[in-house]
Amino acid sequence: MAEQKKDTEAIAEQVEEMEAKVAPAENDEDEVKLKAGSESATEQETEAEAEDEEGAVAAAEEAQADVEEKKPSLEEELELARQEAANNFEGWQRAVAELANFKRRKEEQLKLQRDRIKGEVLEGVISALDDMDLAFQNVPEEIDGQLVGWVEGFRLVQRKLNKVLEDQNVMPIDTEGEFDPNVHEAVSYEASDEHEEGQIIGELRKGYQVGSRVLRPALVRVAK
Repeated sequence: MAEQKKDTEAIAEQVEEMEAKVAPAENDEDEVKLKAGSESATEQETEAEAEDEEGAVAAAEEAQADVEEKKPSLEEELELARQEAANNFEGWQRAVAELANFKRRKEEQLKLQRDRIKGEVLEGVISALDDMDLAFQNVPEEIDGQLVGWVEGFRLVQRKLNKVLEDQNVMPIDTEGEFDPNVHEAVSYEASDEHEEGQIIGELRKGYQVGSRVLRPALVRVAK
């Protein structure tokens, strides 16, 4: 029995020694498997990252291609927008110019209308002055006191009418010097030793003008 127990103990010791030798090998194998799994996972992660980078690069290239493809279209749209803006600006300038021309024409028409109405009124004043001038030319040299007052009263009226013309910038036309068909009207052409040909000899009726506008030409006699 004692010997059998020793044999059993010896066998148990051998089994333990064998297990001790096998355990490190198994541990090494597990470590290798874990290392291999880790390296495989790392490789998969690397491959995934590479695929992600390739996808990002491909997306960037595609986006750039789209931009390049749309670039001519955008440039065309920009050019069209510029042309439209230029056309609108030109149209605005034409409208402003037309409005300014319309206002100027309207003002000129109103001015002509005012001048015409004023001229018609002043022609009546001028006609009255003609009658008074003619009357004063025929006043006798010798008149009594009562007639002198009457004549002086009419001379006062004459001065007032002349003042009305002066306030409206209506001036008598000068009849001294050369005959001017723009402001003078020749009633007769006469020979004169005292005047050169084309000079005014005398005035038969006063003429009037407002600025450069002739209300009535002066009637004159002209030397020939």
